[in-house]
Amino acid sequence: MASFSPSPRASVSAISTPRTQISPVFPLMVAITADAAATAALHIAYALAHEHGAVPTVLRVVHEDLAAEAATTGVMGGVPESALDPIYRTTQRTALEQQVQHVLGQLPPWRYEVDVGATVPTIVARTHELQAELVILGFPQHDFFRRAFVRDTVQGVIEHTEAAVLAVRPELMRRPESILVAMDFGPSSVRAAHVACQLVAPSGHVTLAYVQPKTIDRAPEGTTTLDTAFTLLLDELSSQKAITITSMIEHGDPITGVEEMALRTQPDVIALGARNHSMVDWFFGDSVLTNLVSERRWSLLVVPE
Repeated sequence: MASFSPSPRASVSAISTPRTQISPVFPLMVAITADAAATAALHIAYALAHEHGAVPTVLRVVHEDLAAEAATTGVMGGVPESALDPIYRTTQRTALEQQVQHVLGQLPPWRYEVDVGATVPTIVARTHELQAELVILGFPQHDFFRRAFVRDTVQGVIEHTEAAVLAVRPELMRRPESILVAMDFGPSSVRAAHVACQLVAPSGHVTLAYVQPKTIDRAPEGTTTLDTAFTLLLDELSSQKAITITSMIEHGDPITGVEEMALRTQPDVIALGARNHSMVDWFFGDSVLTNLVSERRWSLLVVPE
């Protein structure tokens, strides 16, 4: 079912939808730690493997970020010599498999890997090597000191990988049944809508959310009206999967507008397109993405162009 509330004066750039979907059978990277934040990520990976053709690789980076060590101790540390020992790696892999078996009640025939190095570069490198189309990360809260002085893993992976990133809060223990997609009708947000429809649970609900400026100028030449853009996208999405797809329009500031729609609809996940952000952007949180990553109130699906 698809529905749309038109706004005839609004306009958006012409829709371009290259590389809209992930493959029917796709490599999936599950990057976990040894704590409870991994539980939700593993459960979602298990569901996607059984219901959606995902081929998971579970990765644990056994050495913390060098930047984190420097921030907490004042000394830039190196990789511990013991971590280079094959016996150490074998022990860590065994611990990883035991963790997965404890969480899922079984040990699925997936790939299990232990790498040594800084967390973000290692995850990004392995994602690229595996050509993974989706990375699942736990999305726990961090203490103030770590958030203030250390580059967040989720933020770093979003910045440096070409894969979609699903950052899951601990309470999301299943495929999301409702996803709110923050739309600006750029290529990455259109792709986010397609990927959201693929990842949402069967018979789930996807809401396309658009924040419209309060003052709308005359549409420039070569643009598509908002109602036409919504209609075309809704028709395309509805033809691909038997889910409910609706739309919402908020007026005002994009950051506030997306949050208000999320508070009203209470989605399992907020999906949005990724754009390049500077460190200043991340520090001040002056975009929808940087603000949502900073607040950590919702699980996030971040999709590149």
